[in-house]
Amino acid sequence: MRNARTSFLSGLAQNMPVPVRRSLASFFLLAGFISVGTPLAWADEPVAREHANVCATVWFTRGARVQMEADGSMPLSRRTILQPPLPTDAGCQADIEIHSKTALAALMGPPVVTEQQQRVLLRPAANGAPPSITGEATVNAWGKYARLYGTTSIDGLGLLDNQYRGLPLREGDVIPGESVDASASFTIYARESGDEVGKLVAPHATVSVASRRVGKRQVIRTALGLSECVPIEYVRTTSLGPMVIAGEQILTKPTQMQVTDWYCPAQSIVMRQDISEEGKVQHIQTTVVESLQ
Repeated sequence: MRNARTSFLSGLAQNMPVPVRRSLASFFLLAGFISVGTPLAWADEPVAREHANVCATVWFTRGARVQMEADGSMPLSRRTILQPPLPTDAGCQADIEIHSKTALAALMGPPVVTEQQQRVLLRPAANGAPPSITGEATVNAWGKYARLYGTTSIDGLGLLDNQYRGLPLREGDVIPGESVDASASFTIYARESGDEVGKLVAPHATVSVASRRVGKRQVIRTALGLSECVPIEYVRTTSLGPMVIAGEQILTKPTQMQVTDWYCPAQSIVMRQDISEEGKVQHIQTTVVESLQ
C-alpha cells in the first residue's frame, strides 16, 4: 500500500509543472473568480470610503450570475454566483459560489472540475490606506486520477483587477499596481479507491499586478455584441512559492502574463480579457451577466 501511495504521489509531483501548477494558480487569482465581470468602484471615490455604501458601489447589490468562457491551450468554463452583499461594520461581506471546468487542450483528456464556496470581506480605502480584500474558501476539485479537497485564503491590497468604474480612463492614464497573498491546504484522494494519499500545501503564494496603462477606446466584438471598450494593459505575476506534497517540498517558478482588460463602460464590466503567456494567447469572454433578483 505504501509503495502504491508513493508511486501515486511521485506521478502527481512529476506532472506538477504544467497541469497542477496552472490549476492551483487559478485558485489564487481573485480576479479570476470575482472581479472579472463584476463592476468594482475606484478606491478614491468618496462614497467608497463609507462602510454603509461600499456594497452599493463595488458589488451587484441584488447579486449576480456571471458566466465566462476561455479558449486557447487551457479552455475554461466558469459559472460564478454572487449572493447579495451584506454591509457590516468592517466593510462589505459577500458569499460567492464558483463552478468551473478547466482542461489542458494538448492532453485531450477530461477536464478538472472545481466547486468552490467563498466568503470575502472588502474594506474601503480609509485614512490614506488603500482598499483591501480578505477571504476564505472551501474547494473541492477532481480530475481523472485524483480529488483535492481543502481550503484557500487570500489577503490583498488594491482589490486586484478591474476596478475601473468611476475612473475617467483617458488614453495614457496609469492605474497603480496591486498585490495579494494567498495560501492553500488540500488533502489528496485517489479517485478510484477514495483513499487519502497525502497532503498538498502551498503556504505562501502571491499574485501581483504591475501598473496598468489605459489605451485608446475602440469598438470591439464581445460575446454580447459590439461595444465601445477601453483596453487596459498590464503584467500579472503569479508565484505559488514552495509547495509541499506528502512532506516533500517542490519548488515552483513564478509565471508572468501580459494581460489586456477590455472594460466596457456601457456594461460597467470587463467583457473580455486577452492573456499572453510564453507566446500563447488566451481570450476570456464574459458571456452572461444577470441579476439574481
